This record gives sequence, C-alpha cells and structure tokens, in this order.
Amino acid sequence: MRKLISNNKIPKRELKVSNFSKVGIKSDEDKIQFDGKKLINLSSNDYLGLSSNKIILNESKKYLKIYGSGSSSSRLIAGNFNKFEEIETNLSKQLGFSKSIIMGNGFLVNTTVIPAITKNTIGKKNRFSIFSDKLNHASINYGNSITKQKVFRYNHLDLNHLELLIKKSQTNTEKIIISESLYSMDGDFADIDGLRFIANKYNAILYIDEAHSFGLYGKEGLGKSTNGLRSEREVMIGTFSKALGSYGAFVSCSNDIYDLVVESCPGLIYSTALPPSVVGSIKAGINILPKLSKKRERLIENSKFLIKKLKELNLNVGNTSSHIIPIILSNFSECEKLRKELKRKNFFVKSFRHPTVPKNEERIRVSLTTFIKKNVIIDFLKVMENFK
Repeated sequence: MRKLISNNKIPKRELKVSNFSKVGIKSDEDKIQFDGKKLINLSSNDYLGLSSNKIILNESKKYLKIYGSGSSSSRLIAGNFNKFEEIETNLSKQLGFSKSIIMGNGFLVNTTVIPAITKNTIGKKNRFSIFSDKLNHASINYGNSITKQKVFRYNHLDLNHLELLIKKSQTNTEKIIISESLYSMDGDFADIDGLRFIANKYNAILYIDEAHSFGLYGKEGLGKSTNGLRSEREVMIGTFSKALGSYGAFVSCSNDIYDLVVESCPGLIYSTALPPSVVGSIKAGINILPKLSKKRERLIENSKFLIKKLKELNLNVGNTSSHIIPIILSNFSECEKLRKELKRKNFFVKSFRHPTVPKNEERIRVSLTTFIKKNVIIDFLKVMENFK
C-alpha cells in the first residue's frame, strides 16, 4: 500500500520492480509481472515489439561477442568505433539530412543539445530567442532553462500564438522553434508543415523531437517529419528506445549544427559511448523498419478502433489520433480508482498527475503496441464500460 502525502492525499512516486516476459514465449509478449501478478501491459513503449525480435537480438549478440560489453570511453576519446558512423551515414541519407550523431538517450540529447545549439555552452548569452510548445517534454524544458536564453512558451499546437510571440520578440536575436511531433501524454500530432512555414518565414531553426513517432509514422516509419520538404534550418531528434525496442538517441541536422554539437555538447563530450551490443541492435532495427509497414498499419487501425469506442462511451480522450491514448478523468483519485480496477481485471496502466500533465487533466494513459490484439482491446473496453 502506498503511503499518502498528508496534505493532499497524493501517493508518492516510488520505484517498483517489474519482471518482463522471457524472450521467445509468444503467449506472454503482451504481459508484465507486477506485484506478483501477470498483467496485460498497456504502458509499454515497445510499440513494434522489436525488443524481442530475433534478427535484432542476434545482431546484438554478434556485436557483444566481437567488440565486448562496453565502449569504455567517450566517442571523442576512444569510444567511436566505425559502426557508429555507418549507422549515422545511413540515417542521414534516409532522413534527408547532411549529418547525424548518436548519443546516450533522448533526455540527454534535449538537455545538452539545445544549449549547444544556442551556444550557451561556450559563453554566448542572450543571442537566442527560444519558442517552445507549452506541453513539450520535461527534457526540452530542462534544456531550455540551461541555455540562459529568453524562452517564450506558446499555447499547445497554437501556431497563431507562436507567430504572435515571434513578432513580439527581439528582432536582433537568433530564433529556434521547438516542438515534439507526437506528444507522449496527449497522443496528438504537431502541424509540422505549419511549423516549417513559420520557421522559414522568420529564418528560425526548427527543432523537432520525434521520440514517439520515429519507427511508426511518416515515410517507412522514419518519423512524421519525413512527409514534406524539410525547412532550411531543421533539426530532428529521435530515439531508439521506443519503436526500435533498443536504447539510445540521435540528432540529425545540417553540417553547421553538427559542428556545434561535436564542439560543445556536454552530453556527447563527457558521456561514455553506447555499448557495442546496443549499437548492433540499433543497426538491425533501422534496417528492419522499412519492412514493417503491415505492423504499423495494424497498430494504427487498432488505435483508431479504441479511440472510436472510448468516445462512444463518452470518455474524454482529448485530441489523440495516435497509438497513445489518454483517458482524462476529473481528478487523480478517480485515475487511481480506475487503475486499480484495471489491475484487478489483469491490465497494467499508470496514472499521471500534475506536474507531468496540466492541473485538472489527470489521466491514465494507454500505449498500444503490436502485441495488443483486437480481442484484448475489446476486453479492455468492457472494463471501461462497467467502470462508468
């Protein structure tokens, strides 16, 4: 039983042990062991089920055997073995960028690349105006704060408000617009073409975080931003820890921004490079992505089905149009009540409260994966109907 904070009765955050299914046991691929009970996992980021893909596992094992268990150094010292550059060259070509660079994880990228781009890490202050969506991930907000630059936060997905803030800002500063392509708490998509139009109009850098869309949406699953023409000064962030079922992240960008990252990004300079086994899984995952169109289509179809049925139950799912589906309730107590009822019915979900989500928009979040079949979704909907 969780202890409650005496003033507001909100449970404390805590780490609890979860046991994952053993690789290769197909009947358990959608399950998680939690509190001594086997539950259907509706909170996984392993969207395509690639963490247990045999091709990826075999490549990971091969790299482990050939190169050892660790890279032993920063990439700028002795940890930059040739496979990194092979993957980066391939990524750049597929995504339409001059350069790409692989780093430790998405949080590390956003908190250290944004300051590098804005040149704060080399002592240049008050040279940039940053325009960031109000619902951007915490890692972006941390990165923005570290820059010591002026930050303007525009209303979520509101491009009119974005342009108004740009017009009101200092005209003699460099500008950077920061947005996620798919929002992890709301499941809604940014208007990337609209962002590109504004970025080009004001000669701004456009920084797009594709953490939850890379692998699933856009051309061959390579991200929403692969649809349409890239803006003149575009940066794309992606992760390998979600749809690719591995670990790590990347930045794709122009030669100029690449040079800034290599020269002054602490998350690259002062971090040990990813282990070879992880690099092997990344390489295999990227190679597999173009062949997974049917998996992506099935996931999108199941997501649309669940959203439609939840709306028919008059449940508030916000503006989601993706595999990430919030169920927004009146307060956190209601979320916890629903979470416990779903657990009793063998479903694993988590509740989210402020400051992770806005006040009065507490929710549970369903993350569909290709492991979750339609009959499981129907069983979930029965619980939701009875809960109402």
